[in-house]
Amino acid sequence: MEELYFSEQSREHILGLLSRCTDILTLPHIVHQILDVASGKNSSASDLTSLIESDPALTARILSVANSSYLGFTKKVSTISHAVVVLGFQEIQNLALSMSVVQLFDRRGSEFTEKLWRHSFSVGVGSRMLASYLNLRMDGKYFVSGLLHDMGKVFLSQYLPEKFNEMLTVLERQDVRTTYHAVEEKFFGMTHAEVGGKLLEAWMFPREIVDAVAWHHEPHRSGSNQALAACVHLADLLCTIKGVSPLKDRYFLPMDKKIVPVLYDLRENFSTEGLIALMGQLDLETDRQRALLSAFRW
Repeated sequence: MEELYFSEQSREHILGLLSRCTDILTLPHIVHQILDVASGKNSSASDLTSLIESDPALTARILSVANSSYLGFTKKVSTISHAVVVLGFQEIQNLALSMSVVQLFDRRGSEFTEKLWRHSFSVGVGSRMLASYLNLRMDGKYFVSGLLHDMGKVFLSQYLPEKFNEMLTVLERQDVRTTYHAVEEKFFGMTHAEVGGKLLEAWMFPREIVDAVAWHHEPHRSGSNQALAACVHLADLLCTIKGVSPLKDRYFLPMDKKIVPVLYDLRENFSTEGLIALMGQLDLETDRQRALLSAFRW
């Protein structure tokens, strides 16, 4: 497999692209304004409301999410001011960021990318299901982290398409008996998880979401929130086992056993049987959350 050993040059090239990613992949100005308001000590709910209402498309998307079964509010959320109160600054910030990031890529998709987005949406839903199963306090970071966990793959497939397609061709060869991740690292000198983490860091996502993406295959290495990273990790595995993946399951890594003590701390009767039961519910829950797709303009 001599053709794979170009990783150092590839790594430097990718790092160069990532250093300019905020220029190459520019988030809307309103997202930067939302970040400023959400992090401002003297910001009020009315400040955030006025800002969102100045963008009709973002207003419609946030109201769509607020009224979806994803959040489960019993009363209709008809105004942004109400959405800000019930969702909170952090949730609004995460939704605005993730909606904008998805739109940076969704018009550039290949068949592989479309399958990858379907996988990512399912992992987002699965991450939230796992958070509930593990008795974690529910909020939007689980869905957002799952949704964006493979952003590095999207970036590599769209900004280095020839090399990425070459890698996929190598994976399909019958004589290749290795994981996707090992081949990816040999081709690019880094993994999609590292790329995704660097992208989200540049876009100023919260550290725990950055770490969940960067360590979604090794959640025990997350320095900020191992439980969040574990939810994404397990949801990724469940979706892959179910076949909701752009690649065959033989290419993927096994469960990170070093995270098991964290799982037992969260749920004393944690078991593989419980995960299998969740896997059986995943299709139903994903279908139930389809209304979310329009909010993210799939």
